[in-house]
Amino acid sequence: MSTYTAARRIRRLPAFVAAPVALALVSTACGPTSSGSGDNSTLTMLAIQDSASLDPFRRPYIAVTDEPRLSALYDPMLYIDPKTGTVTPHLAESLATADGGRTWLLKLRPDVKFSDGSVFDAAAVRLNWETHTKPETKSVHVAYASGLTLRVVDPLTLEIVPRAPNPNFDRTVATHLTYIEAPSAIARGVDAAGTQPVGAGPFMLKSWIRGNEQVFVRNPHYWQKDKGLPKLSQLTIKTSADGNQSYNTVRSGGADLFMTAVPEILTQAEGDLQTFHQKDLGGQMFLFNTTRAPFDDPRARRAIALALDPADIPATLHNGYLPSNSFFNPASPFFDPSAAQPRQNKEEAQRLFDELAAEGQPVAFTHLIPKNSDSQKVAEYMQSRLRTFRNTSMEIESLEIGAYIVKYAINKDFQSLLFQQWLVDPEPEMFDMFHSQSPMNYSGWRNAEADAALLAGRTNSDPAARKKAYADLQRIMADELPVWVYSQSIAGPVAGKSLTGLEQYNTGCIFMDRIDVK
Repeated sequence: MSTYTAARRIRRLPAFVAAPVALALVSTACGPTSSGSGDNSTLTMLAIQDSASLDPFRRPYIAVTDEPRLSALYDPMLYIDPKTGTVTPHLAESLATADGGRTWLLKLRPDVKFSDGSVFDAAAVRLNWETHTKPETKSVHVAYASGLTLRVVDPLTLEIVPRAPNPNFDRTVATHLTYIEAPSAIARGVDAAGTQPVGAGPFMLKSWIRGNEQVFVRNPHYWQKDKGLPKLSQLTIKTSADGNQSYNTVRSGGADLFMTAVPEILTQAEGDLQTFHQKDLGGQMFLFNTTRAPFDDPRARRAIALALDPADIPATLHNGYLPSNSFFNPASPFFDPSAAQPRQNKEEAQRLFDELAAEGQPVAFTHLIPKNSDSQKVAEYMQSRLRTFRNTSMEIESLEIGAYIVKYAINKDFQSLLFQQWLVDPEPEMFDMFHSQSPMNYSGWRNAEADAALLAGRTNSDPAARKKAYADLQRIMADELPVWVYSQSIAGPVAGKSLTGLEQYNTGCIFMDRIDVK
């Protein structure tokens, strides 16, 4: 396998982090409360892990892990407004097509500078997107920059020709190509750019003690400084792996904000803190390897779905999960209530288990999970429920996150696995996840009708046409079950009463320029 191919396969792996993740913003003022708003207001962010790097190439854009840091350093060129689903310009003035997605023109704001004083221009965007495609970069976003023909029209305009006409290409830019590193940093090499980043965002990196903390200070060249942004003078991000401790710190008044994808914590916080729930597409799911027994037979996949009840998971484990019956969240404009996954039916599940066993194909399998307590509890719950059926058995394989990723994404050596996804729009990730020709189709699912629906969703800009395409896809998925989704995707910040200026974009990332404390 080439480095390029491996990089394509890895590019969105961290999006499937199944362990509970939390980010917390806490005070750096003396005592348990933040310094007040004004020129010297400061906050400290507690993050579940330190950054491996701070460049926009090797970091996944995930709201509950690295994206707040990228937002602070770079600012998005474009983003998806989760309230409307529309692509909105930020550092850019516009990204538009006049020919159905064959050609796009990206127009940038004038007078934007990187934190080193250099100009943010079309040439810088072209250099970044070309850097994504180089094998030595090992970009996790390589699939989205590959195949683009780029031409600088003038200092503020970039012409883009995708590999194939795509009227939804702006969604790809907003979710995978939106953060831009200064050419001066790239010139030192991507490794150096990852440790000494230079962006056009509200903050710049002042210091970084590995495994401990990162300190960010105001960017003196910030394009919105005349509007009094950023509100904060300093942002410190410290490593803290315990999300429950972050919650308790905020609740006791010693912290201002944390961001979490753990439903139990979000539910606990609803009573006495500010909570901001964003429900995205995806969720936590059983992903079946449809190329390997027993799940190469759709009857085996259906039997698992019929044997288990999503609502019984939180009822038994008290983990706050929101039961799901579709990859599409009910809050999504694309959700079709008539295309739900099959409901629990123990009798039919047993009939299918018996039928397969009579044919010499008992549903015996190993379920792959990342090593963490929440994943283990859910897997053990499923294992215990399946033990009540004849002719099926489930073993659990728990691996550290790195080995887990290699096993399923590179080697595709699994029968089923715990998979998690947060999506603000079906494009582009659902195409990559389910299209038969996609290298990121880890389930190996092949369905010509699904391919047609995915292509229709990608190549139409009309909302009604997209809604129909994804309704068709939902019906096919409910019938063939390449995945069985049991918990809705939910994420968001939980804040103390003193925090202001919380505005989210994409899958819940926070604009770092406008956060302040009363």
